[in-house]
Amino acid sequence: MDYEAFVYLWFDSKNRKFYLGYHKGHEDDSYTHSSTVLESFSKTAVPSHMRRRILARGSDEEMRQLEKDLLDNRKERCWDKYYNVIAAFPPPPRYGEDNNLYVHGKWGTAEYHREKSALWYAENREAIREQQQIYREENREKIRENDRKYQRKYREKNPEKIRENDRVRKRKYREENREKIRENDRKNYHRKKAEKMGTSTLDDFFGN
Repeated sequence: MDYEAFVYLWFDSKNRKFYLGYHKGHEDDSYTHSSTVLESFSKTAVPSHMRRRILARGSDEEMRQLEKDLLDNRKERCWDKYYNVIAAFPPPPRYGEDNNLYVHGKWGTAEYHREKSALWYAENREAIREQQQIYREENREKIRENDRKYQRKYREKNPEKIRENDRVRKRKYREENREKIRENDRKNYHRKKAEKMGTSTLDDFFGN
């Protein structure tokens, strides 16, 4: 990687608004944005109405300064079209009702974040499913290998638990399929007896 950081711009076509930011890292890593106003989403489930553009790449110091310069420019000209809350880095602390996420005293609580996450997933369920399906199709072998590694690691760490689960599952199956098991046992018994007596078929043995 020949750069330390980059400046990016997200465009939300649904609301016709932008979010400008800076990130120290590679543009292809899992990072999306650090906004507390713009909806949250992962790199593998980007909403269809969101598009990102890389504005510049360079050193960490250069990109920090560029972000500040661009935000200062936007704040003077069209700040209402941006999700950005502040134009300084690092941002000044904002507490209580001054915080942009403050909602009737619920901000910062587990209940608030659960409600926010549930709402976002409900609104973007189809887009998430489509992105997940695309990811699974493009990374089928990688997913299988990760599953094998996880299962092998789980078996190594939980042999007693696995054996107990197997015993419970077998016991439950026997209880729910008692008649079926008895019938299979009966058929196996007659088959072996027929073979031992030299009877060519079970029908011959039963006299059919």
